[in-house]
Amino acid sequence: MDGDAGWPFVGRARERDRAVLALDATSGSGVLLTGDAGVGKSRLLDEVLDHALRRQRVVLRVTATPGWRDVPFGVLASRLPQPSDANVADVFRDVERRLREVAAGRGVVLGVDDLNWLDDASAALLERLVAGGTVQVVASVRTDALTAAPVAALRRSRSVDRVHVPPLDPDEAALVVREALGGPVDGLTVGALWRISQGNPLFLREALRCGLRDGGLVRRDGMWTWPTESLCPTHLAELIEQTLGTLDPDEAEALQYVAHAEPAPLALIERTIEPRTAERLEERGLIRLVQHGAAVLVQTGHPLYAEVVRNRTGALRARRLRRNLAEAMAAVDGGGEGDLARMVAWRCEADLPVAAADLLAASEYALRRHDPALAERLGRRVDTARGDWQVARALVAQGRGDEADAHLARAAAHLVDPRDRAEATALRALNLFWGCRRPEQAREVLDDGHRDLPAEAHPGLLAAAAGIAAFSGDSGGARACLARLAADPPRDPLLATAVTALHPYLLLFDGQPDRAARMFDSGEVAIPDTWATMRAATQVGHVQSLLMSGRLPEAERLARRYYRDAVDRGAADGVGLLAFARGKCAYHAGQLRRSLRWLHEARTLAGDRTLFPIRVYVLSANAYVAAQLGELDESRRLLRQLVDGHAGDDGQPRGLLAADAELTAAWLAAADGQLATAVATLRELPGRADQASTITVECLHLLSRLEPTAATAERLAQVAAGCDSPLFGLWADYAHALAADDPAALERVGTELEASGYLALGLEAVIAAETASGRRGDHRRANLLARRADLLRERCGGYWPPLRPRPSSRDGLTPRERQICELAATGHDNAAIAAELVLSVRTVENHLQRAYVKLGLRGRAGLAQALGLQRAG
Repeated sequence: MDGDAGWPFVGRARERDRAVLALDATSGSGVLLTGDAGVGKSRLLDEVLDHALRRQRVVLRVTATPGWRDVPFGVLASRLPQPSDANVADVFRDVERRLREVAAGRGVVLGVDDLNWLDDASAALLERLVAGGTVQVVASVRTDALTAAPVAALRRSRSVDRVHVPPLDPDEAALVVREALGGPVDGLTVGALWRISQGNPLFLREALRCGLRDGGLVRRDGMWTWPTESLCPTHLAELIEQTLGTLDPDEAEALQYVAHAEPAPLALIERTIEPRTAERLEERGLIRLVQHGAAVLVQTGHPLYAEVVRNRTGALRARRLRRNLAEAMAAVDGGGEGDLARMVAWRCEADLPVAAADLLAASEYALRRHDPALAERLGRRVDTARGDWQVARALVAQGRGDEADAHLARAAAHLVDPRDRAEATALRALNLFWGCRRPEQAREVLDDGHRDLPAEAHPGLLAAAAGIAAFSGDSGGARACLARLAADPPRDPLLATAVTALHPYLLLFDGQPDRAARMFDSGEVAIPDTWATMRAATQVGHVQSLLMSGRLPEAERLARRYYRDAVDRGAADGVGLLAFARGKCAYHAGQLRRSLRWLHEARTLAGDRTLFPIRVYVLSANAYVAAQLGELDESRRLLRQLVDGHAGDDGQPRGLLAADAELTAAWLAAADGQLATAVATLRELPGRADQASTITVECLHLLSRLEPTAATAERLAQVAAGCDSPLFGLWADYAHALAADDPAALERVGTELEASGYLALGLEAVIAAETASGRRGDHRRANLLARRADLLRERCGGYWPPLRPRPSSRDGLTPRERQICELAATGHDNAAIAAELVLSVRTVENHLQRAYVKLGLRGRAGLAQALGLQRAG
């Protein structure tokens, strides 16, 4: 990554092609590349000049600078033939003559970087050379310098095209980051880099350089990640300070107000900043107006501007700014809860007195509006049980469960309202179970709550009872708790969020994914906003419900949208969860390598602090897909990591997690050739009394593919009939077709799966149909299915289903038939084939006719493709 040479040229194909097209036009005089500072105009200019060199043109390149602005011909002196001491007109004619001599009939292209700094004499010469057709020009200029004299002179030539160079879009920026680092980068890091760069390649490059140099950007398990809170490298700050250093005192203070208040209501800014000053800042792109619903807000023109301004503002000035902002906000008419929260925060930061009730109200507002860090800061200023309750919930929402426990314990002991104490107890139990991974202590806390709290407060404990039961294998107990909660929901938003996520989760595992999907479709289950991890967990439930009910294309679209939402919110757990969902979708769509990439990201982000049981499912899915791709050592490592990190006292996972781990272990055993071990596991798993319907279906589905029998198929059909998923019904049809070795039924299942987007299993079914057709001697049908399977494999990136053996010969041709077909496919006629193989022409014709039948062909057309050959010539 040292210098531009090591920086990938990505995301500029449109602009490069437009510039090249303009340069190659016979009537074109050149191209003017315009854009903001740092967007990559210079690099694009070099790419266009490289194209001119490849077209055998004479290329000259200069960079204009402020230092040469007052030196006549200063910049061009080193690149053009030296002018004589004659008058200007003679100088211009002399340069033109010498350029033509140097060019020797070739075109001349002159590249000028930062055209606006060209000296007057050089600008006049350039205008003359372009107007006379002596040279074509490729020049770059910042958008705010388009009125400079050299630029205006060049633009007077109507045949000079202007190509605007915008910032990179998010996808282009992500590609640049991956190319620059030479490997996968997690979405949270890519999103953070996008936010600080806003697609500016210069900012992006400097951020990456600083991250690598300072150690903030690291590679974990093969995935690049930047786990630190701040992504404003020192050198970037210095670049921005150069821009901010040109502000006058009034502009500088106005920008400080915006930086400390953003996004600020326009009415507030109008009370604190002189209008003309604000207008100048807007014209320079340092602040901008944004529409947020019905409100008009003001914020800095770039996120880094605010961070740099705040960092360079002294403590005393910052106190004064916040005090003034708080006073101005108090005077704004029609302020709501959000404005109160802002005013309270500014008063606190200015060390002004704030009533405890206002602090608690502002903290609650911040918590419900997904700002748990502010909720925590405000809550810590209230030294009461209610303050502990605010701090505790804010810490839980930030994934800091260990820190939250002491605050939760104090709140549960000292809150006045028994229902509040019950809900504090419930959140503490859930936090111990999910966040701290201390299940026995969680159960003790819940039991103590039932013993110590009055009976009328016990409904406040139901959310914890439901959550613990759901992940301990007691889905019936969890459902019973949820039924009672429907009539008496939690008052606390975090507990309410947890309950929301549990509803679809239980339906999914109880074999009712279609019902879960319909709950989302109807709005009966809404995506919560308070707790980022639980929000993402609910979103994953939505994706999974679609995926398991046969609606894969919808699931993929939704997973992409939810993933972007998680990245925007910046929570590692949330991004990891949605990467997991995208990996599951990619797996079913037959994109196993892409699936493993998404699951790798999920594994990187869903670390040890991630709520239980998220990491269990992530590790299990990673091991599952790795086994199917033949990466057996990696699959074993991941499975061992799962068991070691999430086992009970006997060294094994519990409840649904145990079944999930064992299902993955069965896949691994099958992929490793240990078929008997895999089959034994899969026979035993569905018989457990506490087994969820979906896990039972998945076990029987795999068993029916490893050891197809009518009994397994019938059992799968019975369980699937008790579920509401069309996909499960299709799995049962596949099991029956495999058990009967029925090629027509197998082909029909494969067609339905392919039409629904489930290409991995569809490919497997088509290959099974091909094999069954071959066993029945229907070689023509087998070869048609083989070609169809090859097309599906191409769509699946070359994936071969591990449960289907690779046939040594997939076309049923005899060696002699194949030999003759290969000669025919390469252009030999029957007589030439007969002569080469010392056969009669009739024998050649007979062999070809039999081969055409087996291959499903009418003649030689398509023969090369059917044999996997390329035609000669």
